[in-house]
Amino acid sequence: MMGEGREFDVIVFGATGFTGRLVARYLARHARAGSWAIAGRSEEKLMELRADLAGESLEAGGLSMIQADVSDGGSLRALARRARVVCSTVGPYALYGEPVVEACIEEGADYCDLTGEMDWVAEMIERHHEAARHKGVRVVHSCGFDSVPSDLGVLLMQQEAIARWGRPAGQGKYYLWQARGGFSGGTIASAAETVERAAGDARVRARLSDPYALYPSGELPGPDGQPQDLVKYDREIGAWTGPFMMARVNEKVVRRSNALRGFEYGREFTYGEVVRMGPGVGGALGGWAMTLGLGGMVAGLAFRPGRWLLKRFVLPKPGEGPSEQVRKRGCFRTRVYGWKEVGLRGGERVEVEIGADQDPGYGATSLMLAESAMLLAEGREAVSGGLPRGGVLTPASALGETLIERLRSAGMIFRVL
Repeated sequence: MMGEGREFDVIVFGATGFTGRLVARYLARHARAGSWAIAGRSEEKLMELRADLAGESLEAGGLSMIQADVSDGGSLRALARRARVVCSTVGPYALYGEPVVEACIEEGADYCDLTGEMDWVAEMIERHHEAARHKGVRVVHSCGFDSVPSDLGVLLMQQEAIARWGRPAGQGKYYLWQARGGFSGGTIASAAETVERAAGDARVRARLSDPYALYPSGELPGPDGQPQDLVKYDREIGAWTGPFMMARVNEKVVRRSNALRGFEYGREFTYGEVVRMGPGVGGALGGWAMTLGLGGMVAGLAFRPGRWLLKRFVLPKPGEGPSEQVRKRGCFRTRVYGWKEVGLRGGERVEVEIGADQDPGYGATSLMLAESAMLLAEGREAVSGGLPRGGVLTPASALGETLIERLRSAGMIFRVL
């Protein structure tokens, strides 16, 4: 088995960054002592983090530290040789991610991250899927709020549909029902990098606009088009809906999961994501305000002067993020509806709810990423049901139902309504 006999189950690379620290804190509370380590560029910052983590558990005071840098391939390969799983929080991934992926594949370590940079994920599929598949290495992107609730929510919905109807739902829709939290500088840096790359590279723009950009090579695309980009009234839920900023990420991930799971949802399955805004005039106005605000931010990031102004005066800096108080007050609830037949007006449907009583981008994301890493470290035998043994994968295609049960046990909500 790949990764057998390694010194550590999990190494958190980028542990001194904002999200990396949260993942490390989670592991300090929940992972077996001595089974994991922290890694990063600065020994001084690693020592500071270890001292902070000593307050979470006595064992964390002796936590192993590993120096590694994305500019030093030898240090990355040495890191990967010591781990069953490398959990990377070093972004923007388009700038810093590929050397880590390459080192893990070369040294036989599984890999996970929390990226929402779908143009970069498409590149990793093109460049590394076959090598990872051949070596039996699982490279699992998007193991945070992008895109675990979407990916596992659709899986749970389809399992209920099959149990109820004997076949999968023909159409699915994800509603961000409620969310409260904040943004970090790392998230903003990744978004800015994606917009900048798209402005200067037609291939990046093509990947971002292609609903099936993550489909396996040779597969014909399905029926889906672009995500909803305007405010619309949804009769099914009796409320206005607006565009969801992560739909262009999550929808692609769900489609790849369907393909990698052998088209368990059907080749004609259609899927989209929106934000539920509320009923009446207030819901409509809120939807338009959000739509215009998102459009303004994207437009600002698309031009160098706008990027500079936003980064200088508006957006958080890399390494900054919401306070612990904001994170604790945060929460999210999402619902995934599945209709037996294609078409949203009436008809039989199933509903599932996914959520957590932590802010989605950091508290819940660090939980999801850490639990994904620990499950990967348990080996393929720990994951139920004929899933791919290697390749550039998704949460549902790599970890599936087993990850749902693990996240439930960790306090997240996954339930059929």
